[in-house]
Amino acid sequence: MVFRFPAREWPLLLTNHLSSPKVIVWNIGCLPGKIGLESKPSQTDLDQKTNIERPFLNESGRKSSRAWIVLILFTLALQILSIWSLELSGRDSPRVAGIAREMAVTSDYLIPRLNGENFLEYPSLGYWPMALTLSISKKPPDFLAFLPVVFLGIGTVLITYLIGKVVAGEQIGLMAGFILSTMSGFGSLHRHCRVDAALLFFITLSLYGFVAGYRTPRKRSLFFAVFYLAMAGAFLSKGIIGMAIPAATAVVFLITQKDFMALRRLLLSPGILFFLLPILLWVGSVWWLEGSGVFKEVMRQSLSRFFSPTADHTKPFYFYLIPTFLHLMPWTFFLLILLWYRWKPNHSTDPLPHGSLLRFGLVWFLVVFIGLSIASAKRPLYLGPILPPSGLLAALGWNLIRVKFPKVKRFEIYGLIVLFLAIAGTYLPFVTPSENKESLRPVFEAVSNQPISGPLYLVNPSETTRGASFFYLGKRVPVLNVQVLLQGRFEDRPGTTFVIDSFCDNDRLLSNLLSKGYRLLSQRKYGKASGICVYSNSF
Repeated sequence: MVFRFPAREWPLLLTNHLSSPKVIVWNIGCLPGKIGLESKPSQTDLDQKTNIERPFLNESGRKSSRAWIVLILFTLALQILSIWSLELSGRDSPRVAGIAREMAVTSDYLIPRLNGENFLEYPSLGYWPMALTLSISKKPPDFLAFLPVVFLGIGTVLITYLIGKVVAGEQIGLMAGFILSTMSGFGSLHRHCRVDAALLFFITLSLYGFVAGYRTPRKRSLFFAVFYLAMAGAFLSKGIIGMAIPAATAVVFLITQKDFMALRRLLLSPGILFFLLPILLWVGSVWWLEGSGVFKEVMRQSLSRFFSPTADHTKPFYFYLIPTFLHLMPWTFFLLILLWYRWKPNHSTDPLPHGSLLRFGLVWFLVVFIGLSIASAKRPLYLGPILPPSGLLAALGWNLIRVKFPKVKRFEIYGLIVLFLAIAGTYLPFVTPSENKESLRPVFEAVSNQPISGPLYLVNPSETTRGASFFYLGKRVPVLNVQVLLQGRFEDRPGTTFVIDSFCDNDRLLSNLLSKGYRLLSQRKYGKASGICVYSNSF
């Protein structure tokens, strides 16, 4: 049978290979009420599968490869432009990049260290992608620190597409992928050096393994192994939250489906060994080399962020309401349209198309939002795991609009182009230059360009300064406090240089340095009230 396809269809329009309306109707009509493993198709469904699904699948396999390639290229171009000429700035990026470079220089990938001292907020896996790219150069540019974060973002977009495809079809998956790649929160998350990009990638991969295994009985063991292995990767990237989000999402979803048999299969799956083995291997290794203190400190840090009222960044429970709205822009309204359509007064009793994806996306969204709201420590960047389910839900909302107003399809490709140009036009001339004003690269270039190689000291350094120091200098630098400096208990000879954290407002310290022949070489502000200054007695 030969199908004639309509000429306007997004996002498959980008490849000139589009889905047949007949097939789309079959996909919607034959979607079971729940996506359980026990769902049994009727004889009519089997006949339709023989006559329609198989020819479509054979033909769409080739189309699919082109469609997701376009999605990857679109996301890659967008992400590369967002980090183009960007330097390490702010509080987090220099610290994380410094830890990653220290791993690369010392070849110690087991325990994160910041200027030689253990840094045990998280396990080490989240730093590995940056450490691997930084290891290819003895003097790496800032771009190499951002590059693995970009590729992790592309991976997250691709997996989100696969989730949408598995549950609701390729068209919804592609919509979700393009929507996610253009969300404001997603772009912001993947243009800074943080372990959150690795966390988001592994959480999304874990939930793909769950939903694919739930829908594919023949490969259930394989996909459940992916679920557990990726969950272990999330845990080894950022601690307990990496395990809690996918596990809670899967369990809550199965409970809402009332599919307790599938829940039992998931919990008793042999794939759980793929979760336990990597974690036990890491715990055993650090215990053998450093004792039990490393593991206990990582767990303490993870738990304190949830339960300690004195944790850093403590905020009220409603803190995430506005940041969530902003992180989902410009697609927030499509998610709201979907929810209004689903629960509006006097809505139709007919089941909503792709109801399984709606249920799964809402469970994922609410598990993350409620969990983060309960936690003591709150920062907008923690909202990363809420982005993929929001992309899936927004895709369903946009699909409703396309069905209600078919003429909007002709404008979709132009809308993507406008979004691409708007995002690139915002980052390149405005956001990136503004952030580069807080880069610490000029400070440490002034240090490394000293004509006489004398001792170098960090004075009262913050975590940001420690990280930037190792990233730009490629070595550990001794640390002094102000009292030691005033007492002169350090090696003082020509070429001695001090990198002093925060702007120098200590008159006694300044007069002491000036009396010994030191002069100001450089100073730089980062953050709202922080900065560093460099003094040296070289001439």
